[in-house]
Amino acid sequence: MPLTKYHFRMAVSAFFEMSTEGARNILPRHLQPLEVRHGRSIFAVTAFDFTDSMVGSYQEIVLAVIVPPLVKPGTTLPRSAFYPFLVGTSTAQAREHAIERWHLPHHMADIAVEFDESDAKVRMQVRESAKPILDFLVNAHDWSDVDHLYQSFMIATDDKFKVDIHMRGTFTEHEEETGEIHLHDHPMCEKLLDADVESYPFRELWMKHGVQLFEELETL
Repeated sequence: MPLTKYHFRMAVSAFFEMSTEGARNILPRHLQPLEVRHGRSIFAVTAFDFTDSMVGSYQEIVLAVIVPPLVKPGTTLPRSAFYPFLVGTSTAQAREHAIERWHLPHHMADIAVEFDESDAKVRMQVRESAKPILDFLVNAHDWSDVDHLYQSFMIATDDKFKVDIHMRGTFTEHEEETGEIHLHDHPMCEKLLDADVESYPFRELWMKHGVQLFEELETL
C-alpha cells in the first residue's frame, strides 16, 4: 500500500511534563508512559495546518501521551512514540477520514486553530466557536531540512494498532523552555486539568512546508 500523504504549511509541537498518575489514567493498559524523571511523564500537543490531503485542507490539534516505541532489530529508532487520546479537526470530512482509516479518537465538533507567527515564534489559539480550548507558544532555534520517523498507537474496541509516521520538512527543535501553554475549561482538556501539566514545555518542535506520511496500519 502506498504511503498516505498529508501536506502541511505548519506543524507545531511541544512536550510538557505531567504526572505519571495522570498519564496512566489516560493510557490503555497495554501501554506505559515514558517518564522524564520519577513520577513525571510527558504530554504532547501538536497543531497542524494541512494544505492538501485526501480530504482537502484543514486544521488539526492532537493531544497525546508519549510512550516507549515498538522497535524491531535492524530497524530505525523512532524519535518519539505517541498515544493520541484526543484529536480535534476543523472539518467533518477530516474527522470521518481519521476515525475510519486510523482509529483516532476525536472531539466531534469543528474546532479552529489560529497560527500567529512573528519574530521567530508562533502562537496557536485553539477554539470551538467562541469557546477557548487551549493556547500554546513555541519559539524557533536553528532550521534544517529533516526526515524524521515517529510512531502512533491507537485502539478500537479490543483491537490494538500501530502506525509509523514520517515527517519531512524544514525543522527547528530546542529545549530552552521558552514556550508556554494555557489549558482552558473545555471537554478536550478534561483529562489534563487534574494531571499537573507544566505551564512551560521542556521541548519545542516546529516544522514548515512539509509532508506527513503514514505507512500501512499494523494490528498488534
